[in-house]
Formats: sequence, C-alpha cells, structure tokens
Amino acid sequence: MSVHVMYYGMLAEITGHANELWNSDENLTVGKFRSQILEKYPALREKKFKVAVNQKIAEDFAPIDPSAEIALLPPFAGG
Repeated sequence: MSVHVMYYGMLAEITGHANELWNSDENLTVGKFRSQILEKYPALREKKFKVAVNQKIAEDFAPIDPSAEIALLPPFAGG
C-alpha cells in the first residue's frame, strides 16, 4: 500500500520533504501511520501535529485507504 503524504511548515523542514510517497506492508490506520512516521523521523516526536486524511483531521483509529492523501499539519497561529 502506498499513499501520498504532504508535510507543512516546520514538519517539512524536519523531514526534508514537502511531500513523499509512503509505502507500508499493512493496512494503515492513522495511529499506525503516526507510529511509522515517528520511527522514520524521530525529531517529530518533540513536535505537536495533526494528521489529516483527505483534507479532514482524523483520529488515530481512522482507517487510511490506499488512494488517500495524508497531510501532517503543525499547530496554526493566528487571530
């Protein structure tokens, strides 16, 4: 299974990518994906971020379809 992953803000700086194709041998949930991404990019462990699947913020139990688009979103500031 492979999905398109996009990184924004400081998360793109940490990973060195604006986007990448993520390959996994298993069916993914957001929680499994989060574990895999933290293993590949340990510096993300110290950052807070949300995971969006197909442009919607997703909880860890949500499944990720093979055609899904995933975005890692840093905290937003503004007023």
